Amino acid sequence: MSTTTATQTIVQGGGMEARTVKEPTGAISFKAVPVIDLSPMDGKDPAKLEELVSQVYDACTQVGFFYVKNHGISHETTENIKAQSARFAKELPLEKKMELDRQHNDMHLGYGPYETEPRPGALRTHRFESFMIGREAQFDREYGSKVGPEHDAKNQWPRDEDLPGFKATVGSYFGDVLSLSRKLIQVIALSLKLDKTFFDDKLDRPGCLLSLNYYTGKPQDASGLNSTIDAHTDHELFTILLQSDGIKALEVVNSEGYWVPAQPIPDTFVVNIGDALAIWTNNVFLSTLHRATNAAGVERISVPFFFGANYDTVMHTLPSCISESRPLKYKSVTAGEHYQMKMNSSYGQKGHTTT
Repeated sequence: MSTTTATQTIVQGGGMEARTVKEPTGAISFKAVPVIDLSPMDGKDPAKLEELVSQVYDACTQVGFFYVKNHGISHETTENIKAQSARFAKELPLEKKMELDRQHNDMHLGYGPYETEPRPGALRTHRFESFMIGREAQFDREYGSKVGPEHDAKNQWPRDEDLPGFKATVGSYFGDVLSLSRKLIQVIALSLKLDKTFFDDKLDRPGCLLSLNYYTGKPQDASGLNSTIDAHTDHELFTILLQSDGIKALEVVNSEGYWVPAQPIPDTFVVNIGDALAIWTNNVFLSTLHRATNAAGVERISVPFFFGANYDTVMHTLPSCISESRPLKYKSVTAGEHYQMKMNSSYGQKGHTTT
């Protein structure tokens, strides 16, 4: 294991505690991020499902990150969403992107341009482009007919004549990963010794976000910094991340406070626990600091899906996660309030949530 020359304190905002991490001077050892096979999630074999639940619990409490394979989303589907991300970044003219600027949207939905410095009130700089959308009933296969368009996110879409087929393909992927998320949260509920449906009534109009992120291969400003996303934790229950194959970028803080890589593995997603589950579990589940770097200096795509509860859901820490040795850390907060605190810290905007 290497020695270190400096430490850094990361301020999270949104009511979450600051973290201290160490910058390594060379390669360091790390307990591998586990790879979990989700095929037992169908419940047909109770013994295998129980083993899956145990693996998820261990990953959530010891690492906060894990890969998932056999997740039910095809390779063709993931390649299509990466292609649509590249289309938006490369084919849509900047002036048309700026018509969708998230500054026009009080829920931070829409286009996020490459930044050279933080926006006023923001804690970090976003050295990448992004396009972000929220739930629409037409993409929600489980609850779309029950919780209708009146609860749709106020998405800002490019016109179909500018990017033909873009909305349909992106929306279909949104539906795929939303369905996967609802299955995975039931496994997480079981891992916490809850009924598997504990979260279900809190997720019929979920505060979930899909972001199409494009990282350029070359610096776009005089600083010479490659496109990156600075150290942070995610704010929702968990994130399901699709990475570009073969490009090292994601780094995670381990239990000793060192940055370590989480390499892409073909046909897997990376799942990481977010702040909302840390609140619900009193930090029994780890919302782990992570960042993306671009040491290779090549362009890449990443597609995170942030899965959160209905915005009017009050997140109370589970009594089973509070003890004399683990006293209550967080006040109860609605998912919507938590979302705005975190997003305002990230993007420097103020807004409001709808239910």
